This record gives sequence, C-alpha cells and structure tokens, in this order.
Amino acid sequence: MGYRIFISADMEGTAGIVSSLQVTKGQNDYERGRLLMTREVNAAVEGALQAGASEVVVCDGHANMQNILPEELHPEAKLVRGCIRNSLQMEGIDDSFDAVMITGAHAGAGTQWGVLDHTWVGSMVYNLRIDGQTLNEACLNAVVAGYYGVPVVMVSGDKVTIEQTQALLPHVEGAVVKEGYSRHSALSLHPDKACALIREKARLGVQNLGKMEPVQVNNPLTMEIDFFKTDMADAAELVPGVKRLSARTISFTSDPETLFRVQELILFRLRYE
Repeated sequence: MGYRIFISADMEGTAGIVSSLQVTKGQNDYERGRLLMTREVNAAVEGALQAGASEVVVCDGHANMQNILPEELHPEAKLVRGCIRNSLQMEGIDDSFDAVMITGAHAGAGTQWGVLDHTWVGSMVYNLRIDGQTLNEACLNAVVAGYYGVPVVMVSGDKVTIEQTQALLPHVEGAVVKEGYSRHSALSLHPDKACALIREKARLGVQNLGKMEPVQVNNPLTMEIDFFKTDMADAAELVPGVKRLSARTISFTSDPETLFRVQELILFRLRYE
C-alpha cells in the first residue's frame, strides 16, 4: 500500500496570477486562472504518484471552493469541492494521511512583495494569530495537519510566501513559481516550467517524508483575529465563547477541532458587509 497524500489548493500563488481579475468568479480572466490553478494541482498529483502515492485527495480551498476544473483534474485524484465545511482549506484531512502538500499559496496579510497577500478574507482580516504567532494560510493549514499528526512536505507560491512558510516549516520543499514586485505585479515562471518545478518538489517532498515533522499543536489553542472594522468584531462577538479584546480584535480558545470550525464560522459564514 502506497502513501495517502492530501493536497490543499489555493489560487493566488499560481504562476502567472497577479490580479483579482484572475481569481474572482465572473471576472474577465477567471476561467484562465482556473485552468492555471488546475494544471499546478495536477503537477503536484503527478509528483506524488511518482514518489509512490497510491491515493491523492485534492481539496479546493479558494473562495467558494469551486475553482478546480473537475474534468481537467488528474484522473487519479479525488476532489473535495464546495462548502459549507468544518475546516477551511483542509476539509477531509485526518490521521490516515501520510503527507500534505499546498499549491497556489500566498503570503499573509501585510507582507511586502507578497502577490495578492491576505489572510483568509482580504476584506476582513488584518492579522490572525494562533497561540500568539501570526501565520499565513499555508502555516495555518500546517497547524490543522499537525493536529492529525501529518506533516506538510511541499508548498508552492511566490518567493516571500515560501520564505514565510519555511520559517515555521524549515524542511518543507518550496516551489517558487514567481517573485513579487508589488501586490499586483510579479516576475513569473512560464506555466509549463512552474508545473515541472512543482512536480519535482512534490516528488522530493514525499521521497523525503522521513525527514518531515508535523507541527506540534497545543490543546487547547487560542486564536486571535484583528479585523479591519469594528462591526466585524461586533458580529464575531455574537458567537458563544468569543471574547472581545479591543475594538477590532477578538479571541477564541478551545480544543483544535472546535477552533477550526469556529474559524470557518466567523470568517466565512458570519461575513458582515
């Protein structure tokens, strides 16, 4: 029996993507963005299979979670698609998996030279901390994986995203597919070369699985969120167990599985416009 691999797929860190026109449903270049995203996911699947994976589960983790083109996805991959969910970009993860990969990752909110940098919901979140540590989405996903004892072995995205992620996960294989000049400008690899790099880094990640350690996760965990506006904190404070720390900041402490669910609830189901 080979390895079980979980791939969490985001979109903003994909080679060639620099604009909301490419990552937002209904915008002019969204369909092209979907194809670029799907091709990079396929490259990760191929690398995993080359390294001995017998099963690969792909979790569509961008926006409405319906971006990957199912008919274009590698036929050996299974697809987690749509919402509502228990865990934002990690729906379906459990301790039966051997490794996690993250494609299309982007830097956390407020990162200079991070292409389309944000944390979960760009219109709401200024910062998000777990046990006092500010984390980007790839690292937040690593916390979820770590709770189940599963290491993250490969991450793809822009240069600062990989640097940011490797600060928490020093042994992770990083596929740098572009380098940001600003939030909406980057020097990017050709999509074919980006896919080749991701395929190789995915293969190496699984091949070197023995060197990878899952993130150690405390129980309970404390999450703090700094919102952009006070009314967002007002809405979040309605959730039982949420504490108001300041005008724009809330905290929530619980066991990890409950915290992952409340994060989904606050950031995606209680969105206050």
